[in-house]
Formats: sequence, C-alpha cells, structure tokens
Amino acid sequence: MKKVDITVSLKLKLLLETALSFILALMYLFTFSAYVIGPYYIKNQNNWNYTFVFYLSLLYLASAVGVFVLCFLLMSNRHIKYIKYIAGEVKLIAGGNLGKTLKIKGKDELAELCININTMSKELKNKFEYERDLERTKSELITNVSHDLRTPLTPIIAYLDILRNEKFSTKEEEKEYLNSSYNLSIKLKKLIDELFEYTKLSSKEVVLELVDVDICPILNQIVGEYAPMLESKGLRVVSQIADEELLVKVDVEKMVRVFDNIISNAEKYSIKPSEIIVKAEKKLDYVCISFSNKGEHIEQDKLNKMFDKFYRVDISRSSNIEGSGLGLAVSKKIVELHNGQICAECDGNIITINVILPNVKY
Repeated sequence: MKKVDITVSLKLKLLLETALSFILALMYLFTFSAYVIGPYYIKNQNNWNYTFVFYLSLLYLASAVGVFVLCFLLMSNRHIKYIKYIAGEVKLIAGGNLGKTLKIKGKDELAELCININTMSKELKNKFEYERDLERTKSELITNVSHDLRTPLTPIIAYLDILRNEKFSTKEEEKEYLNSSYNLSIKLKKLIDELFEYTKLSSKEVVLELVDVDICPILNQIVGEYAPMLESKGLRVVSQIADEELLVKVDVEKMVRVFDNIISNAEKYSIKPSEIIVKAEKKLDYVCISFSNKGEHIEQDKLNKMFDKFYRVDISRSSNIEGSGLGLAVSKKIVELHNGQICAECDGNIITINVILPNVKY
C-alpha cells in the first residue's frame, strides 16, 4: 500500500492551537462559574456586595485570558524552540561551519525552511571546497610551471644568443642551433597548450559536445594511425576490439585526446621490442577500454599517482622522456567529465590503463 504524506501548514497548526486554547479557556470559565461564582451567588443573593463582585468579575475575566495565553504558549512552545534551534544552527553556518545540516521535524513551512537551509549549506561547502581546490591547483601550477617552463626556455635563450652574436663557426652549427631552438620552442608550446587545457577542464564552465557513438570504429582508426609509428620503434599494436557495437555518449574530440595521451604514454615507457594491446568490451552496464604495454613493474602507490598533474613514475628518466607530466591528468579530467573512471593496474611487468564509460541504453 502506498504511503500518503500529509503536509500540515504552520498557519493551520497555529489556528488549531488558538482554537484549542480558546476552548480550554471557555471550559475554565464554565468550571469557575459552576464551582465559584454560582455557589457564591446562591449563598449571598440577599446580601450582594457589588464591589466584591466587580473585582471578582475582573479576576474571572483576567484568569480566563491568562488560561488562554498559558495554553497557547504551552502548545506553541515547540514551534518557538524549533525556530530558536534553526536560528542557532544558521548562526553556526554563517560562522564557517559549512555543510552542517539541521534536523527536519514535521512537514510544515519550518521543515521546508530547514530543507532549504541544508541544501544551501551543502552547496556553500561544495563551492568553498571547489574554490579552495582551485586556489591550491593554481599555486601548484605556478610552482611546477615556473620550473617546467624554465627548462626549455633557458637553452632557447642560450641558442638564440649564440645565433644573434654569430658565435658559430660553420653553417652546419648554425643550422643545428636553429633546429634545437625550434624543437625546444615546439616542446614549450606543447607544455603551454596542455597547461591551458588542464586549467580549462578544471573549470566548471567546460561544455561537452556529447553524441551517441560506437566507440569501436574510433579506436580502430586511432590504432591504424599509430601502428606505423609504433612499429618503427619496435612496438606492435595488437587489437582486441569487440566486433559488436559498443555505444557510449562522449565528446568525440576530447575522448580521442584521452586515447592519444594513453597510447603516447605507453610508447614512452614500453620495453622495446614488445606489444601494446588495445581492448574494448562491454561489461554489464558499462564499456571498458584498456591499453596494456610491457614495462618496468610499478608499485600500486605509484600507479594511484599516475593521473596526478606533473607526476612521472620514473623520476630518474623524466629528463630523458619528452612530455609535460600533464597528459594522464588531462585524460582523467576528461573521463570524469563523462561520468566515467580511469585507473591503472600492474600485473608483473604488464601495465594496463582502463577507461570505463557508461553504456548507452535505449
């Protein structure tokens, strides 16, 4: 049997309490008349003291008003206590205790007010934490960027100084300095682009162009584009993409960026020669896309940090491996915007990155 929620207005409650207080006051008047005024009148009807009767009548009416007020205060006291409770809790929230929730009693306007205050408190807490995380991210970005930007910028300035002052001996040296400056400039531009993209993805204003697509043709196209380059570096791509249709709702351009970042990361850290296995399959109500490569064993605590910005697993090799350390962090942001998950696991020397996306249901 379906439960029916009955909402009683606070105004109706107060009206009922007023009416009940009035009835009790009338009952008091009746009782007072029957047991005090009546017997006195019968006993003293031949010897009537009008002054005494006047004051007794005043006491009679005043006590009736007192009974009415007392009954009303006793019945409405719980509302007053609840209002004082709400005022005290709101004061605590205003003092910085964000996220605090109020007890909801009854189903009237005061209960509705508490629900709205709870919603406001949670939203304020979320907004405050978001702003705090944003400030922390900005501070971390400034700290890391100042170092990462300086790394390619210093040799660029040195090479340009050599070229400007013509401190080279041959045309070959000049060309070498120009090529080095150009390559470092491209590296610097890539870093700035990734920093800009990461910052943009961290903003709540980012908008995804979501469409329902079969992820298999997209993966096959990416694998086909990367295969020649990877094979030239001793890496064979093994495709284990399902033949069935795997429908997901994604921003295709951004999701392609995720797959590009993961494959590029696998290429950098793979033992050569070896294989990169790309697999896509449906599991229950989600689609799992995995990229596996052979590399050095990685501990679980390091795997958990792989998707942190500027983190590199092999610190000793970081200076020899191109990249900003933002690729997987950008990928994580994109996947989370799609209500998906990205994680890494290591079995022996096989490292697997899994991208889990909700399956489209019709």
